[in-house]
This record gives sequence, C-alpha cells and structure tokens, in this order.
Amino acid sequence: MRRLDGVLGRTRILRIRALPASLPGTTQRGPVTKRHSETSSKKAELLLAAARYLNETLELERVYDRFRELLAEAVPHGGVIVSSFDRETGLISCDYAWVDGDKIDPAILPPLPLNREGGGMQSRVIVSGEPLLVNDVPEQVKDPAGVYYDVDRKGRMRKLPDEGPPGVQSAMMLPVKHEGEVVGVVQLMHERARYDRQQLELAEGLIGLMAAAVRNARLHAQEQAEAAARARAEATAAEREHAARVLEAVGDGVFLLDGEGSIRFWNRAAELVTGQRRDDVLGRPAGDVFGGWHAVSAEIPVSEGASPATPVTLPLEVDGRELWLSFVAVRSPGGVVYAFRDLSVERGLEAAKSDFIATVSHELRTPMTAVLGAAKTLLRDDIELSAERRQQLLEMIGAQGTRLTQITEEVLLANRLDRGDLRVDSERVDLAELVREAVEAMRERLPESVSLSMSTNGAAAALGDRGRIEQVLVNLIDNAIRYSPEGGEVMVRTAHSEASVRVEVADEGIGIPLVEQSSVFEKFYRGDPQHRAVPGGTGLGLYISRELVRRMGGTIGVRSRPGEGSTFFFELPRA
Repeated sequence: MRRLDGVLGRTRILRIRALPASLPGTTQRGPVTKRHSETSSKKAELLLAAARYLNETLELERVYDRFRELLAEAVPHGGVIVSSFDRETGLISCDYAWVDGDKIDPAILPPLPLNREGGGMQSRVIVSGEPLLVNDVPEQVKDPAGVYYDVDRKGRMRKLPDEGPPGVQSAMMLPVKHEGEVVGVVQLMHERARYDRQQLELAEGLIGLMAAAVRNARLHAQEQAEAAARARAEATAAEREHAARVLEAVGDGVFLLDGEGSIRFWNRAAELVTGQRRDDVLGRPAGDVFGGWHAVSAEIPVSEGASPATPVTLPLEVDGRELWLSFVAVRSPGGVVYAFRDLSVERGLEAAKSDFIATVSHELRTPMTAVLGAAKTLLRDDIELSAERRQQLLEMIGAQGTRLTQITEEVLLANRLDRGDLRVDSERVDLAELVREAVEAMRERLPESVSLSMSTNGAAAALGDRGRIEQVLVNLIDNAIRYSPEGGEVMVRTAHSEASVRVEVADEGIGIPLVEQSSVFEKFYRGDPQHRAVPGGTGLGLYISRELVRRMGGTIGVRSRPGEGSTFFFELPRA
C-alpha cells in the first residue's frame, strides 16, 4: 500500500495584511534597525491580540475558525489543514480543513501513516521537527518518495501529478509541538503567492498560540466529558442502588448468574426461601446451591429483549430439602437474572387436595356400598330372609350410616376450623370423669385383640369445652386402636401440674418415624396412605384435634418409635 504523505488545497487569492518585509542586503543600520523594531513591535501586538482572541472560547471548532481568521489577516493562503499525529498508532489525522473559502469535513481526508524515512512533506516535518517552506510545489510532487493529493472545496481529491498538476504554487508545513514533541502539522497553501521566512515565523507564532488554545479547549471538553461521565455514573449507581433496594424488598427470590455460571447477586428473599446466606453463595456456581442445577436450568426458558418471560415450576434440592420453585429468567448485560418463588406449600396443598379426594372417595365408597347392598337385599322379594339375617343387615346399615355421618362431620368441622367460625367454650371440666366416660364408650368398639384401660390421678379439673375435649379424646383413642393392627393395650392416663392438666393415650401399635412426627397433625396426613396395615380414615382426625386443643389454649404432641407404639398427649390450662 503506497503512502499518502501530502494533501494540497486548490486556492484563490485573498486580501493579505502582512507585516512589512525587511530590506535584505542593505548596510544602512539606522533605518533598518528602526524598521526592524517597528516590525517586531507590530508582530508582538499581533500575537498578543491573537492570544486574547483565541482564548476567548473553549469550543474546539471555534478555536480553529478563529485561528484561520487570524491567518487570513497575516499570511496569504487559500487552504489550511490542521492535522494531529498519534505516536502510538503512527497515524496523521486531519482535525480541521478549509479550502477555497469553505470548510470541509475532516473525515474526507483519510489518516496517513507516518513515513519515518522522511518522504512526503508532512512526514518530513514530523520526523525532523522543523518547518518546511516550499515555493515550487509542482516540482515537489514529482518526488517518487511520496504520494500527493489535492482537494477542492467540495472535498474531491486528485492524485498528483498523475491526474494533473497541483492547484497550488507554494506551501508551508509547520510542526505543532507540546513539551518539545511534535503532535501535529499545520499546512498553509497558496496558488500564486510565494512565502518567505518572515511569514513562516509569524505563522509559527500563531500556531503556538493556536496549539495552547486547542489544548485548553480539549482539556475543557475532557473535563466536561468526565463530569458528564461522573454524572452518568452517579445516576447509574443511584438507579442500581434503588433497583437493589427494590429487589431486596420484593417477595420473590432473585439472583444473577454471570457468563461463567457464578452467582453475582442474591437478594434477601432468596436467602429466606433457600436458607442460604448471601455471603455464602456469592461467587459460587449455582450448582453448589441448587442440586441438579445444570439439568434444571436447561428447562427454564430465558427471555431475550422484549419477549415475555415464561414461568416454569420445577423441583430442586436445596440443602437436603426438596423445594418446588417457579422460575422466570431474563437475559441482561451482566448475565441471566432468575426470579423464583417457593410454591412448595401450594404444591403440597394441591397434592393434599388430590389425596383428600382419593381418601374421601375411598372412605365413602365402602360404607355406601355396604348400605346399598344391604338395602337392596332387604328389598328383594325373590329370597326368603330369616329374622336374624334381617337384623344383621339392618345393623350393618345403621353402622355404615353412622360411619358416613362421621366422615361428613369431620369434613364439615375441618372446613369450619379453616374459616375460623367454630365456637369453643371455656368452662371447668373434670378430665378424670370425662376420660372414664370416653373409655367406657369406646370399649364397645374394641376389636378382640386390643384392650383399653385408664389411669387417673385423682380429680383433674381443666378449662375448656367439654364436648370438644371429648371429641379430641375419642379421636386419639380411635386412632390408637386403628394403628394397633396386631393388638395390644391402649392406656389412657391423666396427670396434672400447677398450671395444666395432661391427658395421654398410649398404644403398642406400629409407631411413627421421627421424620414424620412433625407432620401427623397436618390436614389429610395418614401414616398408612395405602390402607395396607390399618383401616381407612380421612386423615382429618389429628388435624381437628390439634386445632380444637389450640383454640382451648392448650398444646398437643406425640412421642413415638417405629414398632414400639405411640403416645399422644394434650395439655389444657388448669381450672
């Protein structure tokens, strides 16, 4: 690629107000000295006025315009080009161009690579650091060491001398210096006039003033740009701080994964949902927090741009727990932002509803089938039933009808407890007496393999609702009998302290694993959901018992070991 080492402008003659020239070759010292003094004085006045004029503005483009105006009064020219030199890239770039009475876009003139051998006029000035005055441009452009172009007022460029002779006769190339180093070049061109040393010196003085004004303008522009950047940075920081406060306040967990898959943001809600502190997860891969994250993340669609995010609910293991989390993901400049909410409770409720429907359907089907079958048998006229058989069928209808009533009452009572509209009285109740009555009533329903006994420690008066306490007792005794499929003893005991009265129902049944003991009082919980070892139930008995005891100001709990039986107990305030 050939070097582009010079750009010349086609010119027109302008009015010139130059300094008077000295008289070369004379020996008359008096007049010459006086004229030289006058010249120096006018030059000083011109430069002083130029310095003031140039420093009246801090706009870079106006500095260049004023510099050209000053040149028009002092040095004849038809074209001015101001270029800067970048030592790191080695390129000479045009900053300002004025040709034939019009400014042209500096971008029209492409950057020039420096010719370090000094070929080409601009490169020669930059390498040597000395100005160059050429009054025979047509001869200079014939030098094969450089490539030359000229440009007209419309920005059209011609290669010289291949596309014709240059449009200028003379040119000055003057270095622009800062702290002794050349940082640019100023080109002055004229199509007819010839330049002399005095004009060169004057142009050098003006260029020095222009360079100082340009530096001031650039420093000012840089300060303004830095101030604007600081303002933008502060605004961005304020926005980010506000966004961070908002993200801390939202109820959804939010975290940011960078391009490497590491966590860069983790809000308070994410801590609460997962139990993982921010300081413990920042900088770690998401897979360290969410078990199986690599497989799970592939199922979460990431929204791009303005497209809406699609939520996906997935199970994840977090610190040994399974959580059902609903995720949405959006791509951002810093990575992918994930927002999630814990739907484990909702998921559990949905599962509980499904279990409830299945359980109640199963519980209702058995007694309804028995009632329907017995009723149809009694209604048949094609068979002869003995009185004993008729009595058995009627007893079956009565027993199964009672069971249907119990199931219905349990569902309705659980619903009233959920709504909070169940009234519970508070009166003095003798728990010892109530236990005896409940045990006697339940003995009629005992299978042959189970024995029921009681142990009361004298009078035990408590505060509560007699009917609701009896309901809790019956639920616990019935539960103990049903979960003792191999038989054994069910013992009901009472005890009291200064503040409360305690009732315990102990059995020798199948027991409850430790991990399930915190769940047995939840709605629809069944220790044997497949009904394999024990008779069916709605899973509402212990839930109802817990809620009734709580509403009477008491507490309820269980102690158990698998295979060794269970002891359910509740305490009520002492009367």
